[in-house]
Amino acid sequence: MATEYQRTGNITLRKELFTVMFITENNSLVLDNADIHELYFIEDIFKFSMMGTITFNDRYNLMELAPFTGQEKIAIVYSVDDTKQGAKRELVFDIWKMGKISQVGTGMREEDENMISINFVDMFFSAFSLRKYSRSWSDQKYSNIMRDILNNMVFFREGGRPFIYEESSNKTDFIIPYWTPQTAMKWLMRRAKGKESGTSGYLCYNNSKQGFTHNLVTMNYLLADIDRTLDKKPYTFTGTDKDNEILEWWISGIDRNSNPILRGGTWKGYDFKTKKLLNHDYVYSNGSDETVMLGRKTLYPQIDDVRSSNTITGDSDYNLIDNISYNDWAKRYNMQFIVNLVVQGHEKRYAGQHIQIEWPSWRRGKGNQVLYNDLLKGKYLIKSITHSFDPGHSYYYRQRLVLIRNAYSDIGSKILYESKKANIYQEKGVISIVRRT
Repeated sequence: MATEYQRTGNITLRKELFTVMFITENNSLVLDNADIHELYFIEDIFKFSMMGTITFNDRYNLMELAPFTGQEKIAIVYSVDDTKQGAKRELVFDIWKMGKISQVGTGMREEDENMISINFVDMFFSAFSLRKYSRSWSDQKYSNIMRDILNNMVFFREGGRPFIYEESSNKTDFIIPYWTPQTAMKWLMRRAKGKESGTSGYLCYNNSKQGFTHNLVTMNYLLADIDRTLDKKPYTFTGTDKDNEILEWWISGIDRNSNPILRGGTWKGYDFKTKKLLNHDYVYSNGSDETVMLGRKTLYPQIDDVRSSNTITGDSDYNLIDNISYNDWAKRYNMQFIVNLVVQGHEKRYAGQHIQIEWPSWRRGKGNQVLYNDLLKGKYLIKSITHSFDPGHSYYYRQRLVLIRNAYSDIGSKILYESKKANIYQEKGVISIVRRT
């Protein structure tokens, strides 16, 4: 069974910072890094599984040694820190799809005659998406049901890997009507309310914090940085700390196509006992007041408008409808302002972590003192990381960080709606959670 496989335990990390091994039914083969044209994988807090692509010269004629059946695995080992604090990461993926196989050389005897492209996924993807189950639970916390699904339908054993978990405060009776675990999790995650965060908006994702580390937490749990993940070394555009030096950046700003949901609307349910429709109004200020912001000013003015959208949930409980409305609102809102960074790769980074950026301003103070951009300086949440390995590049290992910035620092705008809960960056690296009523 694919999900029972964890580590090879015998891959030696080369000086090139990364090693790739193919594991087939009868053989294990370490690729020469010079043959790899493209290798990347992505971890994302909005995705259940990691996935990636490798393209390489088939120097060893793998197509002849063993036919690809989808049961093969790809092991990737990487590290840039050889100190005691550093630890190599070894991740084992399943081959999911054979891409294009093409001839490169001009003759039949060329050693690099085949170029192979393969799409791979983590070992839990098939369990999430292919198998279907029918099972019921009675009077159980949402989090217990979700954890039961993960342990018995996806992981197949309790405690087999690192698991970060936020307990829910509400209970339910639940039946899986021959759904995949992924479909069942999506249904439950919209309705569960986190005990520590006090809100809905659950996420289920896999990151590389300690090999494969699974997370079942709410969006606000991450934004409040309850696990204290902040990298205390700020990211800069120039400096002595090359690990956190920004090589490239771009920003995806606000999108007014999302405004109908963000402005607000009516979420509708139905009470089967009283035979009446349930209407629950939810607007921008409601969502902003419940969300932990990474600054004092939200991204918009108070744009409340219940006429912007109508959503039918089918639920018969006002509390569940409120959980669904916040879940839908928060996940849309937190994608409104995205900053992309390219940095030198390091295994210390993972999706769901907090970083802080010292973003310089074009303005200068007295004596040409560097000032900082009040709009962009401060804390960010890592939404996703693309780990990219390229032996032909000056940086063998690079990472693209996709960062969530859901609020602004102390800018002078008087029209932006003020946050009620704020996880604030301060000049000396002090973190403070500010809650204003």
